[in-house]
Amino acid sequence: MGKLLSVRDALKTDFPVVEVMHRMGGLDYQLPDLTSPLVLVHKVCEGPEGVVGSCFLRLTAETFLLLDTSLSAYRQLKTVQALQPAILLEAYRLGLDDLNARIPETIERKFTNPLNQLGWTKARPGWSAWSRQCVMP
Repeated sequence: MGKLLSVRDALKTDFPVVEVMHRMGGLDYQLPDLTSPLVLVHKVCEGPEGVVGSCFLRLTAETFLLLDTSLSAYRQLKTVQALQPAILLEAYRLGLDDLNARIPETIERKFTNPLNQLGWTKARPGWSAWSRQCVMP
């Protein structure tokens, strides 16, 4: 029979344990600042041996870009270049650390170079983006 697990809100005293789990996991990303107001939810899972897992939710923004497809590629790029500074400024004013964009494979190749030129990077090569609606079954 498995040992009982319980989930609770994380305490600041749990953060060093979470940091060790992150480091030991060998994951290729920097652990966000868990004290940031952008980290909205902090949970830990405890067993008899102490904290054995952690999950937190950091606020981010999904970016949606809609362009007039009748425009030339050059004009579309110029449109994105005009929009981006205003969007980045507004995101900064709201306190957001990053923006995410999900691009369909059917058009990704067309946008790779322009996105690189605008400072976007492909999210963690080798990782797939997954999503989940926040409705209870």
